[in-house]
Amino acid sequence: MDPLLMLLVIFAVMMLPMLLMGNRQRKMMREQQERLSQLEIGDEVRTHSGFYGLIVDQYDDVVILETEDGSQMKWARNAISQKVEEPAAADASDDLDADDTGGDAGASHEPSGTDRDVPGVTGSADRDR
Repeated sequence: MDPLLMLLVIFAVMMLPMLLMGNRQRKMMREQQERLSQLEIGDEVRTHSGFYGLIVDQYDDVVILETEDGSQMKWARNAISQKVEEPAAADASDDLDADDTGGDAGASHEPSGTDRDVPGVTGSADRDR
């Protein structure tokens, strides 16, 4: 076999996975851009750094996120990782599981009220301990 032909075959075999990975990455980037463009005022979002906030204003590539205490911060739209969905179905199944256990009624591993609905937020009852 000709050495030049063998080098071309080896090069083609090495380049094929790189081309396939590049296409998959471009597709994922397109989907992320589409999700970001669908965000509206009033949506709760999580940034890549883990900050949760509510969109109160938006511009081309900048959004204003409001924290729970009412302060507002300016964020790049590309810093948003995802829209936070309400875990309504998960809460309903958790409530059913708690009723079926029949154990201590006063012992609960989760805080009660709306503190459980917002991830990463410590409730006022937890701060008093």
